[in-house]
Amino acid sequence: MKNIFLIGDSIRHGSFIETLDSKLSPGYGVYVKQMLEGKAHVYAPDENSRWAQYTLRFLHKWAAAVPDPEKIDVVHWNNGLWDAVRLFGDEPLTPIECYGQMLPRVYKRIKLLFPNAKVIFATSTAVIEEMSRPQFTRRNEDIRAYNEVAKKVMAELGVEVNDLYAVTEPWGREMHSDWVHFNERGCILLAEKVAERVY
Repeated sequence: MKNIFLIGDSIRHGSFIETLDSKLSPGYGVYVKQMLEGKAHVYAPDENSRWAQYTLRFLHKWAAAVPDPEKIDVVHWNNGLWDAVRLFGDEPLTPIECYGQMLPRVYKRIKLLFPNAKVIFATSTAVIEEMSRPQFTRRNEDIRAYNEVAKKVMAELGVEVNDLYAVTEPWGREMHSDWVHFNERGCILLAEKVAERVY
């Protein structure tokens, strides 16, 4: 069976904060595991992988929880939504130039810890921008810009890109549990897009 490792923020891990519908977003990771049951072992950090520098800091800890990191066949990885977040009217948490510098470092660490794995990078998903709050804002314009930087970096590294932004851009409220996270239906559709790439 294949061995797969998923790295990503709450779109992968799930949101454990009450949303506007008083429901939780399960994240796509749990459904990828269900979809590939009997075909692949699916591993992932038991936490939100947050921004790129956070992933770089804790990746070795997450890898240590895998039975044999050298047997991981595919790493499906995303950072971006946290990097692009604007808190209290400030600029994005990670300046875009720094984001472009951090991604190759995370990739290098992935290849160090999972030396036999194919790496697939997923773009960050779209948000319902008008529902954001002034103290906690994400703009699709920013997300697109960060995704373009990521695509350029991945092209230079020879890394395949799974464009989840393109999947989610046309989605409306019916797929969301809040303005950033997705409901069960949305998470299942994302999981299908991930599962078909990693297996």
